[in-house]
Amino acid sequence: MAGQIDIVVAGNITIDDMVLPDGRTQMAVTGGDVLYAALAARLWGGSVGMLSRIGSDFPEENLQRCAAQGLDITGMVRCVGPSIRNWIVYEYDGRRTFIDRVEGRMAALSPGWDDVPDQYRRAEAVFLAAMCIESQLELAQNFKAAGATVLLDPYEQDASDKRELVYRALAHTDIFLPSEEEVRRLTGQNAPDFETAARHFADYGPHTVVIKLGDRGALIYQKRGDRITYLPCVERVQVVDVTGAGDSFGGGFTAGWQQTGSAAEAALRGTVSSSIAIEAFGSVPLLQATGEQAAQRLAALRRQIQKTGA
Repeated sequence: MAGQIDIVVAGNITIDDMVLPDGRTQMAVTGGDVLYAALAARLWGGSVGMLSRIGSDFPEENLQRCAAQGLDITGMVRCVGPSIRNWIVYEYDGRRTFIDRVEGRMAALSPGWDDVPDQYRRAEAVFLAAMCIESQLELAQNFKAAGATVLLDPYEQDASDKRELVYRALAHTDIFLPSEEEVRRLTGQNAPDFETAARHFADYGPHTVVIKLGDRGALIYQKRGDRITYLPCVERVQVVDVTGAGDSFGGGFTAGWQQTGSAAEAALRGTVSSSIAIEAFGSVPLLQATGEQAAQRLAALRRQIQKTGA
């Protein structure tokens, strides 16, 4: 695929070996935040480019499956050494255990500015999914300077171990999308006031802060007007696997922002994308979903909000 890229999704891609609750296995499945977020973004139309580094052992057929989904893979840079590979063991009660099969590859396989193709550098919006903060900071600085809207989702461990770098990155971030656990780590508080935290993060640069609250929905703070709103989750969704839920929210939000410039509309699309992602194991729901299905669920979410007044 060539030509203009509207949205760039940057992060890590993985090879996942999955053990399902009934003992069945699925080996060498493509995973990682960059995949979930990119698939979620492409549900809403527009051209989406994936930016990541892959190891020399990453299956070419897995990469081509991404391209077959309409994703641009020009930004997938093959490097010497192994890919990120995980065991994911699922339990019937929803618990998941992640085991690194190859350790210490996250930093080496987090993309930098030198990996960014020319057509990606003209993108309107870029979603920096969770990866090492050094890469996020470098990409945020450069994409922001190039005129893109920068959205950032921090890596959970860096939110506590490299807190100062996360705050530095916020100076180059337009929209910040932490989870509630990342808020706890960044503030150093076990029970933070999320509205206060959102305003605190905005003081460092972002004009919009969206805190993902799991099954309680999301808090949206907009610096202009000092506005806080809450958005519920989609009702009556069968939750099977929450892996990638936050990444899918970020990808859908990015697409919504790029298309409408509205935080409310973007959050609706993020919520719908996330609700689709959790309905089966792995990335299968997003791979199978269509734009028409996403639009129908978006309409249903609007009706839900209108009915409940949420």
